[in-house]
Amino acid sequence: MRREEVLKVGHRLLDHLAAGTLDLADAPMVADGSCFTDPERFAKERQLLFRRTPQVMGWAGEVAAPGDFVARDVAGVPVLVTRDPDGELRAFLNACSHRGMPVGVGCGSARRFTCGYHGWSYDNGGQLVGIPSRDQFAGCDVAGLGLRPLPVTISAGLIVVGLEPDVEVEGYLDELEEPLGGFHYDRYRTIEGVDPVDIRPRANWKLIVDVNVEGYHVPALHRDTIAGVVFNNGSIDTYGRHSRFCLPIIGFEQLADLPDDDWPERIPLVIVHTVFPSTVLIEHEQGGSMIRISPGERPNESVVQFIEATHKPIDAAQIEMSKFTFQASVDVVLAEDFPGAELCQKGYDGGSPTLVAGTGEALIRHWHEVWDAAVA
Repeated sequence: MRREEVLKVGHRLLDHLAAGTLDLADAPMVADGSCFTDPERFAKERQLLFRRTPQVMGWAGEVAAPGDFVARDVAGVPVLVTRDPDGELRAFLNACSHRGMPVGVGCGSARRFTCGYHGWSYDNGGQLVGIPSRDQFAGCDVAGLGLRPLPVTISAGLIVVGLEPDVEVEGYLDELEEPLGGFHYDRYRTIEGVDPVDIRPRANWKLIVDVNVEGYHVPALHRDTIAGVVFNNGSIDTYGRHSRFCLPIIGFEQLADLPDDDWPERIPLVIVHTVFPSTVLIEHEQGGSMIRISPGERPNESVVQFIEATHKPIDAAQIEMSKFTFQASVDVVLAEDFPGAELCQKGYDGGSPTLVAGTGEALIRHWHEVWDAAVA
């Protein structure tokens, strides 16, 4: 966040801590629990919220220079984003025109992408530039066998792609330009040696998002881990369909005794932005985490990827610390959050009829109303 917003949110949270309060919704919500199990709704979500809606794929800093690229699955679709030699941002279906195998892996810098199946190669503008035993393909229109282009842009410092050629991506995150300003996403790059973690929880994708937008569960579900680290005196803000959720952590209360000019650049605070439909951004002292959540093959399955990045150069010791903190965060999720979501899913699969959110779970209400409207 920009400095003025840090101070504004910080004082708002100090007031909550002093009063023992938090931001609340106007009223509780009771909704239909079938939103986690209904196959017809699930099919609509996959089509309307993922195939027909722009998706966040990474940070702008990952493709800042000519030659940079990032290859990731996005809601089940393999996507390759590059900067060509002229600095043009491009995106493609990450599938060789010969037999469909991905040609790009991970992220970094490259002039060529070569398929590991038969060796066809493409430049970072998507053109087919190499075919082993080319004489066997005489008569093929090589110019028409480049990688299939996809829509792509940088919006609010994030890489945004469309999974179908006619999805409009320009300006998709305009409402987040100001809230995400100051995080230096144009400089964020994944941390060397901190590999992304892919997990497939046996729970609906919305249950996985829900874990990240309320602190009401922390005292019970995280009783022996982070419950003693964070205060459930949070603030919430919405920006159109998107949201921000902030929770103070131990040490935050000491800011009450400091003049504003002495506050550090990044204060002891968990800052969680959730980008429609399901990307979660979590900021911390050395950088940030991106949690990319999408539906699996069935209503009770989801696909989750955790990615860690930093906005500044870090030395070997800081890399090791990043590895440790990233793994510790993932371990809590694997041991507590995801098993909790999976147990909830069992209840809904068994016929539990309702989803209830209290006033202290305001963003649960916000997100379910947003998703409901989008598939209505």
